[in-house]
Amino acid sequence: MFHVPPIYIDQQGNFLKSDKRDAERKQKSGDNNLRIEERIYVGGKEALARFKSRVAVGTVKKEDEADARMAIVSETPNRVSAVYVFKNYNWQLTYDGSKSIFRPLTGKDASIIESKQREMLATGAMFNSISLYNLITNDGPAEVKFEAKGSKKVKGRPAFVVEAKAGKSPSVLLYFDAETFMWVRTDYGRVTFTKMMGTFTNDVVQHGEDQTEVDFYFETTDFREVDGVKLPFKFEQVVAAPIIRQKRVGTITGTITEYKHNVPIDPKMFQ
Repeated sequence: MFHVPPIYIDQQGNFLKSDKRDAERKQKSGDNNLRIEERIYVGGKEALARFKSRVAVGTVKKEDEADARMAIVSETPNRVSAVYVFKNYNWQLTYDGSKSIFRPLTGKDASIIESKQREMLATGAMFNSISLYNLITNDGPAEVKFEAKGSKKVKGRPAFVVEAKAGKSPSVLLYFDAETFMWVRTDYGRVTFTKMMGTFTNDVVQHGEDQTEVDFYFETTDFREVDGVKLPFKFEQVVAAPIIRQKRVGTITGTITEYKHNVPIDPKMFQ
């Protein structure tokens, strides 16, 4: 049976890792520090402990190109790598346990976008629960501080919002579906740029000189049970030029067709 142990948030925005009965008992005794306002279910910890590696394979779609093959692989305690095999280049997003890797390298004009992508990889929140390595499962890059931030809607559904900050990394906003408690979205913050962006094929796409703002996020949907835990099979990822060519800002959509656990991963995937 699929088991999802709870993590609670008290009225001060602190995560409480006591079980439900213990928390309710303390609530009845008048301990305000443990009064439960929201419950966040973040995955089956007992099941997750059995996994040392995870491979997710499927396809990604950008602009009017044909579906491209993709793989997101991860290992405990702290490595993840995604490769999208697009028509003209392979896009690699990797965190090797100590640093972020972004390939192919962008030109000077797009350096702010590349820098933001590297920052996102280092937060421990990239790819949401697709990745076995993430700050929610306590395999993040550093001790994580959480703070409840109320609720908002994600794709028309109410979701709890939690601010998370790991070490010196910038804070991110995590969204958990209010009914299913699945991790459905991460906001990584905003980047503003004004210059035109080169592409990975050495030509230049002119997008004008107006200022462009990019709010980076990663959304996950279509959760299904896999080996005792629920995992997403669809995702949407905000990207900017030069990853896309037809406009400055857009999204990539992905469909996962298969997950595999505890399979060997070539170390070169993290290089």
